[in-house]
Amino acid sequence: MTTYYISKENEILDLICWRHYGFTEGRVVEIVLEANRGLAEYGSFLPAGLKIKLPNIQKPMQKPKLKVWE
Repeated sequence: MTTYYISKENEILDLICWRHYGFTEGRVVEIVLEANRGLAEYGSFLPAGLKIKLPNIQKPMQKPKLKVWE
């Protein structure tokens, strides 16, 4: 299910994504930009009232960390 968000004055997309998804790893911001053509033209600080489509994105699986010394 796709969610829509209405921006507030001077919000940044990274923060909107972090609040909605709880993470920003794994190209989250890029995926949201792809779903909202023209959104990048507003720059870093968004104006109030933009309707932003927030598609479903699964949190990427974390790779186990290789420990050389244990």
